[in-house]
Amino acid sequence: MKNIKICLLIGALLCGCAAPTPEKPEKSEDKTTQKQEINLEKNVKGLELDKLYMEVKTKGNDFLKGITYDKKVVKEVLVDTSNVNYEKEGTYEIVYTIVPVDSKMEPVEKKVQIEVVSPEKAEELKKEGHDVITNETVNEDKKQEESVKKEEESKGEEQKPSTGNSNSETTGSVSSGNNSTVSGNNAGNNGSSTNTGSNTSKPSTGGNSNQGSQKPNTPSHTHNWVQQYTTVHHPEKGHNEQYVIKEAWTESVPIYENKIRSICNTCGADITGFAAEHAKQHALNGENGAHHTEVIQVQTGTISVEHPAEYGTRYVVDQAAYDEQVPAGFKCSCGATK
Repeated sequence: MKNIKICLLIGALLCGCAAPTPEKPEKSEDKTTQKQEINLEKNVKGLELDKLYMEVKTKGNDFLKGITYDKKVVKEVLVDTSNVNYEKEGTYEIVYTIVPVDSKMEPVEKKVQIEVVSPEKAEELKKEGHDVITNETVNEDKKQEESVKKEEESKGEEQKPSTGNSNSETTGSVSSGNNSTVSGNNAGNNGSSTNTGSNTSKPSTGGNSNQGSQKPNTPSHTHNWVQQYTTVHHPEKGHNEQYVIKEAWTESVPIYENKIRSICNTCGADITGFAAEHAKQHALNGENGAHHTEVIQVQTGTISVEHPAEYGTRYVVDQAAYDEQVPAGFKCSCGATK
């Protein structure tokens, strides 16, 4: 037996057949699942603007109004307005913080500029098509929220079933039907064949008539009156006033007179009043001492000329134009007004 095994082994070696080597198990690739980064800001609606406008001295605005988010991704949205000075015009910064549901993720901040402007600038921005937060818009938002809340409360009351009246009516009709049936049986027992026949062929319908006349307890409509407003435009008010273009001033104007003067022919000096002495000096020097006369203008004084102030006229705005929301009655969601 051992010889047979040896022969088989030698034959296998001679044929070049090698025993099959066991295959090495492939190494499993490390498949690391990369967690996709979630853009929290894209899951929030209402934070698209990078700049807001607010009229100075506006208070009570809800900066989270209109902001919605996917609650599967975003836990909450917080807002920090501590840097805003509502009493002073200027540009400030509001910080929104988007808190994720996943605690392993970092919150994301969204910074929005808010410019606090004067009432005049607010009107200009409105005319340019910008939304401006004012006390009027804040009050309007609050009134709308209150009306919506009241409407929801009224709807909740209307949807409550009225169990008291319906049970009493149902109970009454059932008992009435039973009494009629008993009454028919009693008539048969009394031996009246005519009455028994009529009772058996035409059973008492007292209970059925009551049930047929029963009406469902539908609540009556309750008006939810919402204050309505109309816009009244107030034009600009102002006046004309004068302003000084040039102040009043005094001008000194010189006065001249024609005078006859003696002029030396040799040196050209004005020798009026001492021509003889001047001529003697020229003669002593061997020079010509002759002279001639001329008529010249000589300043003899000044005169003051008063020039009045010069004025112009300009228009001054006392009150800028503005729109006022004036109450205009009430309206219900059903269309009724009062």
